Amino acid sequence: MSTSELFLSENEIKSFLSEFGQNSDYMYGYEGEEFGICPFITFYILNSDDEVLLIADKILSICNVFEEEIIDKPLNLFYRNEDSHWKKIVKKKPNKKDIITDVTKTLDSDLFYFIGASSADSNLQSAQWAYSAMLSQASAYSYLKITFSSKWYKNNKNKWEEFVERCLNEFNPIQSYSGYEIGNSTQLSSISPEFETAERIFTDYFYGLDIDHPAAMAFHSHYDEDGFEYLPVLGAGLRTPTWCFLLSPYWIDKLGLSEEQIRLKLNDSRIEITKLPDPADPEKFSLWIRLGELSLYPVEEGIPDLLVMANELIKPIRCNDLKLTTLDAWDDDPNPRFDIENSPQWIARFDEDSDWPEGKRVNKIHAVLLEQNKIKVLGGEICPKTGEWYSPANNMEKRYFTEGEIMPEIEDNAWGETIWYLDIENE
Repeated sequence: MSTSELFLSENEIKSFLSEFGQNSDYMYGYEGEEFGICPFITFYILNSDDEVLLIADKILSICNVFEEEIIDKPLNLFYRNEDSHWKKIVKKKPNKKDIITDVTKTLDSDLFYFIGASSADSNLQSAQWAYSAMLSQASAYSYLKITFSSKWYKNNKNKWEEFVERCLNEFNPIQSYSGYEIGNSTQLSSISPEFETAERIFTDYFYGLDIDHPAAMAFHSHYDEDGFEYLPVLGAGLRTPTWCFLLSPYWIDKLGLSEEQIRLKLNDSRIEITKLPDPADPEKFSLWIRLGELSLYPVEEGIPDLLVMANELIKPIRCNDLKLTTLDAWDDDPNPRFDIENSPQWIARFDEDSDWPEGKRVNKIHAVLLEQNKIKVLGGEICPKTGEWYSPANNMEKRYFTEGEIMPEIEDNAWGETIWYLDIENE
């Protein structure tokens, strides 16, 4: 990417959005470095040094299941940790036993060990199918990250959900996220400037586009005896969910809520919550939370209410200072990037006082619900029916009014006129 020219012009951005709208596998960029918007899942695993080989065995076993039972396209590349290079798979990649032997040897002197494979032609290219993993002996989570095909997923949802639950039970992760991203599973410790530019650009267009850089975000200070907390990483808090996310026992304790309280805060028929027993403590559990269907939530369609609900839940334990880049921008770089100012704004984009994305935010929270609800009345008019009513002008908070009562007007609200809607359940 040139230090003096834009990576993507306005016309290129519009063209990508148009092409992607017609073909979810569409990619664009320099040859061999094309980016695409891909679904992913990442499992962050807290482990001690003496658990590394056990974690390695579990990750490799799951990767074998992924290759043998899930993917519909052969993998083309694998990562060789010994020389930090991606290699073409000619006949077959190294087997599990050989990798475990190499892990054992390498971690005698190194803190990290990387594993990876991809269906793409280059590790700098988004893939339909890919995985990468880091085994950690430092103050960082080990992780497994998987990129999967959106077209395959639409036809195999049950199979995928069974695979994910198997992974959750196997790893017992401390954090996990799934959603859409600029596909980068095979870029490991640093993400290319082009991909980080694309992340910043397209988060202005999609509320459901996540940013996941596990090798950079995985650091933590859980074992620090002095209580030191490093703030710009996931060890300090959760990332704002965009689809599926995990509340593990550690973060449930930090949140200070019971299972019933959590379920009450996420009380919506579109949300599915799976309770997973903690293998180390029968009194504890994790909650795997799926916020409706996998969606990018285009900004012009309004603020997604399910993501607002999840954001409100995790806000007390949210990592507000999470660093969203792996490489700092150079001086006079004309390309947009996340930085110390706009990163917290993106993290807080579902807060009530947020204006993200600036100039493009459409205050249409609960847009579908409002369109479906036919019983509505303007502020200042007479209430036609007793029940609970809500209004975008009142931040969708429900209020109880009786028939014949004058409906109030909410002054100085961002919506202009006050329109009250009867709660559909009471219709």
